[in-house]
Amino acid sequence: MKRPAPDEKWGPLQSYFYGPEDSTPDRPTEALFFHGNGFSALTYNGLLHRLAAGRTIRAFDLHGHGSSDEIDDLRRVRGWHLYRDNIAMALERNQGGVLIGHSMGAVSSLFTALKHPERVKALVLLEPVFLTSLQTLALGLSQVLGLEGRGNRLIPQARARRAVFADEAEAVAYFLGRKGLKTWPEAAIRDYTASILRPRRNGEPGLELSLKPDWEAQNFAGVPGWVWPSKTLPMPVFIAYGQHVTSTVSQDRLGWLRRLAPNLTEAAHPEAGHMLPVDTADWTAEQVGRFLDAQVSAAP
Repeated sequence: MKRPAPDEKWGPLQSYFYGPEDSTPDRPTEALFFHGNGFSALTYNGLLHRLAAGRTIRAFDLHGHGSSDEIDDLRRVRGWHLYRDNIAMALERNQGGVLIGHSMGAVSSLFTALKHPERVKALVLLEPVFLTSLQTLALGLSQVLGLEGRGNRLIPQARARRAVFADEAEAVAYFLGRKGLKTWPEAAIRDYTASILRPRRNGEPGLELSLKPDWEAQNFAGVPGWVWPSKTLPMPVFIAYGQHVTSTVSQDRLGWLRRLAPNLTEAAHPEAGHMLPVDTADWTAEQVGRFLDAQVSAAP
C-alpha cells in the first residue's frame, strides 16, 4: 500500500493523514495513532490504510522517532512522560478524539486518557506493555537505584543494534534477514525501513537510524514503574492482544484494566504476539473497526 506523504508538523511531531479518498486532512480527525518504541507511524501503514477506509486518522512519529524532532534530554523518557506529553499535545490540538496506540504508544495513550478523560472519546490499546504489578514495582526500584532494569534483555539488544547503512536497499536486505522480523510481511519491513532512517548526523555518506540505539535502550529502561494509577477510565476502551509467548499483556495487568474500565471490549488472537498490529493487520483492523463502528452507532 502506498505510504502517505508527511503532512504538517504538530509541534515536534511529524504527522501523516489517512482517510477515505474524498477526505481532506482538516482537523479534527476522528482518531490519533501512536507507535511503539523504535518504530514509526509508517511501520503500521498496512493497518492504518485498512482502518482509514471509513474514517479519518492522523498518525504520528513520536518525539525522537521517524521524521520527528530529536530528543534533547534523555531524562525526559523516564516513565515515558515525554510521550504522554506528545499525545496530550496532539489530543488538545485535535480538540479530542479516539486514541489508538501500540506497545509504548498504547501505554502512553492510556496514561494520557487517565489524565485527560474528558478529551478521549474512546481508547484503543494494541498489545500494550502490560507487565505484572510485581514487575512494575521492580522496575520502579531499579530506576531509583540506577540499575536500568536488570534482567531486561531488550536494553543490551537495543544498544547493540546496527545503526548505519550505505543506503535504503542495504537496510531493507538487512531487516528482511532479521530473525525478530520474520513474522512481518515484506511490505511492512519496507515501510519500516523507509521511515526509520535519516542522513547521517556527521555528514558522512549513508543513512542511520533516526532513533539512536542508546535512546531506544533508555525507552526500554524507562517503562512506567511503581504502582500504576487506579482512576476509572469512563470512555469505551478496547484492548487487543496475542496469546503467543511474545505477548506483553499479563493477566495481572489485564485484570487491573478490567477493574478500571467498566466499558471494556477485548479481543485475543490465538497465534499473534507483541507485533500483532503488523503481523495480523487484517484481523486487527477488523476488530478495531468493529469497536469504533459500535461507538458511532451508540452515540446519541
